[in-house]
Amino acid sequence: MIILRNFLLSLLVLFTATGASAAQEKEIVFAISPMASPVSTLLIYGDFIKYLSEKTGIKIVLKQRRKYSEINDLLKTGRAQFAYTCTGAYLDGRKEFGLEVLAVPVIDGKTTYNSYIIVNKESDIVDFRRLQGKVFAFTDPLSLTGRLYPVYLLNTMNARPGDFFRKTFYTSSHEKSIESVAYGFADGAAVDSLIYDNMKRAGSSVADLVKIIRISPPYGIPPIVASPVAQKSDKRLILSALIKMAADPEGRDILMQLQIERFIIPSPAVYHNAVKLTNIKLPQ
Repeated sequence: MIILRNFLLSLLVLFTATGASAAQEKEIVFAISPMASPVSTLLIYGDFIKYLSEKTGIKIVLKQRRKYSEINDLLKTGRAQFAYTCTGAYLDGRKEFGLEVLAVPVIDGKTTYNSYIIVNKESDIVDFRRLQGKVFAFTDPLSLTGRLYPVYLLNTMNARPGDFFRKTFYTSSHEKSIESVAYGFADGAAVDSLIYDNMKRAGSSVADLVKIIRISPPYGIPPIVASPVAQKSDKRLILSALIKMAADPEGRDILMQLQIERFIIPSPAVYHNAVKLTNIKLPQ
């Protein structure tokens, strides 16, 4: 009888230890879209990911990719459960595989942002139409501010990028698009207002070398998204940690580093303008 009891106790300890080990080993992947350069992203979001890990009790791993489509592929297949992505990539993922908005940042009191059409500060170009026959830098095929908006402008002119511009290329980040115009590799570019404004606030000499010639209407801000295969319990934990950040001294410090005031649950209406833009059949 004693032997049987000891055997059962051993099994109980083994199962308990196995369960605790599994909980400790649980890992979720949080992907960051390449809106900024990979180095900047790692520096800025390292503390953010560490904070979420501590507050949720889950090991969270940061992953980066060069293209927005690669981030969407991670989310679609469940190799990433959450991401901070651009609006265009979110809308594409929502349409293709049911990508879900979890929360949105509030920046400068707003949940919207813009596309800036920029040229070199020394350029005599003051109107988008005068970029005809010039070299233009896009950020990414799925970028709302870095590609979809300027292509929409061309659509209103019955023009195609390949016919209107002498040459186009993709930079993979808004920082690189700004650098391309600043250093003369491109005559113009379309960039994320949040990235550009942050560079200006930081006193970037690169941002000082370009000027804005057109500002788009406001579009819903890049969101935190959840893969359709993410567990509901994980979504609740991540959302709770995000919403509470502004009320937590450590969280507020990290938000300040990110130039974010707080995270909120968005109204679906915030993406209305962006949805209308992406529903327009754009020329290639």
